[in-house]
Amino acid sequence: MQRFSAVIVVALAACLALVSVGCVDEAKYNAVLLRNREQEKLLQEKEADLAMLNERVSALQARAADAQRMLQEKEDHLATVMKERDEVRKAFDELMGAYKKLAGGMYAPSTKIPKEVAISIQQLADQYPGLFEFDAATGRLRFASDITFDSGSNVVKAGARGAIAKLGGILSSDIAKGIIAAIIGHTDTDPVKKATTKALLQELGKPTTNQGLSEARAEAVADVLKGAGVEATRMDTRGVGSAQPITNNNTAAGKAKNRRVEIFLSMGA
Repeated sequence: MQRFSAVIVVALAACLALVSVGCVDEAKYNAVLLRNREQEKLLQEKEADLAMLNERVSALQARAADAQRMLQEKEDHLATVMKERDEVRKAFDELMGAYKKLAGGMYAPSTKIPKEVAISIQQLADQYPGLFEFDAATGRLRFASDITFDSGSNVVKAGARGAIAKLGGILSSDIAKGIIAAIIGHTDTDPVKKATTKALLQELGKPTTNQGLSEARAEAVADVLKGAGVEATRMDTRGVGSAQPITNNNTAAGKAKNRRVEIFLSMGA
């Protein structure tokens, strides 16, 4: 009986040992399993991040492709515009060359105006410094528009009107009877914006542009000369807008020089 009890005790001890070993293995297994699950979860998160990054890369690549396509389109358009600009510039230069050739024959004096007339005009210019300058060699008088007219107006200012009237007196004298006058209006490149100026030009039947304003101002100067006794048949008025600058229009000073009215005096046929 005691022996049987001892055997049972030994058996129970063995069973406990086996159970104990089994429990340790299961704990290790569970720990490994837990770590594997954590690693798998981390891997899934990394894969999700990678997928998101791949999507962002694809989106950026698509945007880059769109930007490149748009840039190419812009470059193609710019090339077309530059080509058209060059063609227009070439046509304009050809037109201006023809115009200057025509203008040279029309406005250059066939013979110099009488010396007495030139002296009288120079003396008049000296009386009005800043208003106009006179080149006796070419018979050209150049009036500063800003002194001759208010901005956007074709009404000759009082001071300028007096000087132009005196010029008309000189040109209506007997010694100057053979002189003809070509009166040319010029502007800078700033477009006509004032509503009052546009209304004025519309009333005069002229385009509401620099071209129309330059014509109106040339005609206003001719009217003052006519009022001083110069026959209308001896005068020709033209406006060329901003087509014949004497300097660039990049500065206020340059624009002021380009805004002008010129009178070319020559001997008639």
